[in-house]
Amino acid sequence: MKRHNKSFLWLVLLLICSTFAFTSCDRDDLNTDQYGNEISVLSYGPNPVLRGGVLTFKGANLDQITEIDLPGAEAITSINVVTSGKNSEINIEVPAEKCEPGIVTLKTAKNGEIKTLTPITYIENLKFTGFYVGENKENLIGSVGDVLTLEGDYLNNITSVIFANGYTMDAESFKFQTRYQIQLVIPAEAGEGRFQISDGNNYMYSEGALSINAPEIDANNAIGKSLIKAGETEVLRGTSLDQIASIELNGATVEAADFKSQTASEITFIISSKVADGEITAVTKSGIRIPFGEITTVVPSQLVATPSPIKNGKEITISGKDMDLITGIAFPNAKESKLNKVETTKVTSTVPEDAQEGDITLSLDNGKTVAVAYTLVKPTVTACTPAAITAGEKTIIKGTDLDLVKSVTFPGDVEQTVEKFAAQNANAIAVTVPAACAGTGFKLNLKNGTTINIDGQLSIKAATDPAIASVTPGEAIAGSTITITGKNFQNIQNLYIGSYKVNRYTSRTNTEIVCQVPANAEVGTYKIVMEDPDGNKIEGPEFKVVPAEKDIATITTNMDNSAIKYPYNFTWDDSGRFRIMKADLIKLGVKVGSKMLFYKETGASGQVQINNANWVPIDTAADWSGDQNCVEKVFDAAMMEAVNSITDGWSDTAFILQGDMKNITKIAILP
Repeated sequence: MKRHNKSFLWLVLLLICSTFAFTSCDRDDLNTDQYGNEISVLSYGPNPVLRGGVLTFKGANLDQITEIDLPGAEAITSINVVTSGKNSEINIEVPAEKCEPGIVTLKTAKNGEIKTLTPITYIENLKFTGFYVGENKENLIGSVGDVLTLEGDYLNNITSVIFANGYTMDAESFKFQTRYQIQLVIPAEAGEGRFQISDGNNYMYSEGALSINAPEIDANNAIGKSLIKAGETEVLRGTSLDQIASIELNGATVEAADFKSQTASEITFIISSKVADGEITAVTKSGIRIPFGEITTVVPSQLVATPSPIKNGKEITISGKDMDLITGIAFPNAKESKLNKVETTKVTSTVPEDAQEGDITLSLDNGKTVAVAYTLVKPTVTACTPAAITAGEKTIIKGTDLDLVKSVTFPGDVEQTVEKFAAQNANAIAVTVPAACAGTGFKLNLKNGTTINIDGQLSIKAATDPAIASVTPGEAIAGSTITITGKNFQNIQNLYIGSYKVNRYTSRTNTEIVCQVPANAEVGTYKIVMEDPDGNKIEGPEFKVVPAEKDIATITTNMDNSAIKYPYNFTWDDSGRFRIMKADLIKLGVKVGSKMLFYKETGASGQVQINNANWVPIDTAADWSGDQNCVEKVFDAAMMEAVNSITDGWSDTAFILQGDMKNITKIAILP
């Protein structure tokens, strides 16, 4: 058969087949609108087509075609949809007999029809009569490496064989090719099933399906029957194992390139540390999957932790079998835990300061864990010197492992906890008992979050002097209300915050005072001072007076002289930018460390540019993700220079603010 230029033939085919007649069409079903949801055909081919070959139609929404009629042949309803939608493609297998030249009809479920103007014609020459494996012409079953023989007529024009899984063998790889016969060696990549032959333009399916023998794995030697340890070499035995492309395990896949060795009868490979319990499967080059059991992976065993009990901060050793599998360690309650050393028979780690006793969890790379119990050393108290004191006095707590203590809680109407000690080591803690305490015993609060109750050992006599147990809140602005709790408040004549006398009280009892921070109190940290009727002053805890925010909407206007109203939208023009004057900031007492605050709605994003009086950018306050409620800009040296030194020569401007941040709910200065 004479060969033709394939590209030229398809071009001619597309030109010939580009026009169609449409008859008996339901307008809801068929139309030439190829860009909408209706059905159209742009081309079909090849024409002429092989009897027994594949005929392809391209167009729009051809997946809605339910029947194709070729003259002389029975209606074809077995339609292969290659692609659906606006750019769709379908194909059919042309009957080997009874079909005649003529007009092709495509039908839909609604009985709409598309008829071609160009008649279909057929190639009579190429024939594919059958195939067999080996010497027996009845045999359709073979193995990789066996000879596959194809018979027919004009097979010398065949350029490729396409196996059922899509793997293609070109003619260059054929073992033998004549007009009447092709012989090839079944490749490892070949898939089972009906396959195709092609001359480049035409395709023909085999009548029968090719069966390929898969590799066999020796059941008596299957890895799936063994306990597996990461890092070890495993051996897989069987037949035709040279067809295996990979071995899949739960958590890892070993590719053939990573096998230590591979022959037809044996594969050796290393078990990854990622491998977990589960099914193991061999995958052939042709894609056949061969499960051959489930594996169980080794975990460390026979675990013993020493020493036990152990002190926080000391090194612990965990001994056992297969300890080299361990990749992580976690102690109860500990934020961070780490391994010091890993060996085959043991691992070591330092017990974190915040670790509590219980089970230590050891983790493997494959996600498995094992646990081992351990106990911790706990502080003991042997004596307090003196053992009987009046609240407000100092005592020395003696014992063992007292360096594990973070704080001590003493009894009273309201328990008092002391975190600052006069001195502390493993054998003693020197501590002043708060003046508001009374009772016996105390609690040791450990650095790991646990508490030890000490009954007896210390007797605390109530003090007759006023004593403060708590101040709530611990910091506030001048003029705000605070609550002071304690005892013996009936003996208080006057109350001071530093040198500022408290003059306004909401309520006073023997155990509680609700009062107002003096309005004239300046920002700073002060002692609470109590004064009795005799003029004696007793110092209490520290209290912080913090600065109040100043809403700048009260001291400035927009550049267009309009008032700042919330929600405020920053812009780059005069409607959404403003000046802040030096005198206002100096009056507020801003300094390095002061803050400019931009409160905003969550979700609002953008930036605020801070310029000096000469429009030179100093810095930018930004929230590009929109997840903040308040954007802060801390006053630095550059900002203070703008306040104190930089001038535009005509105004008192310190800053010019502009930007593109929306939905600002408040702009404030925190001195």
